[in-house]
Amino acid sequence: MALVQDIGHLVLQVGDMDAAVHLYRDVLGLTLSGSVNPVWTVAQAEGGSITLYKVSNPVPLALPGDHTPLSFHVRNFEEAAKTLEGMGYRVVRDGASAGAVVDPWGNIVGLHDHRNE
Repeated sequence: MALVQDIGHLVLQVGDMDAAVHLYRDVLGLTLSGSVNPVWTVAQAEGGSITLYKVSNPVPLALPGDHTPLSFHVRNFEEAAKTLEGMGYRVVRDGASAGAVVDPWGNIVGLHDHRNE
C-alpha cells in the first residue's frame, strides 16, 4: 500500500493576495478552487494546482540562476513573455520557446511551449 495518496500543496509564498490572484488567475489564466482567501488561495490548471500562501516575509521558490522546479505550458512562449513584460513583470528568457516569469515576491515560474518552429 502506498503511503502517499496525492500531492497536497505546491506552495508559493506571496506578500499580497490580491496581487497574487491578479497574476496567477487574471494574467496567467489559472482558475481558483473556491473563493479568494486572504491567507490561502488554491489556483489550478490542467494537471495540478498551486497554493498561494500570504506571509509577511515571503521566501521565494527559486533555484540559482533564475531557474525553478515549477513550469507551466503556454501556447506560445514569446507571445506570453511579451504580454507579461507589457504588464510590468520580469521575464527571463531561455531560448525562443522557454523561460520564466518572476512574480513580485521573487517566485520564479517557468513557462515553455512545444512549438516546432
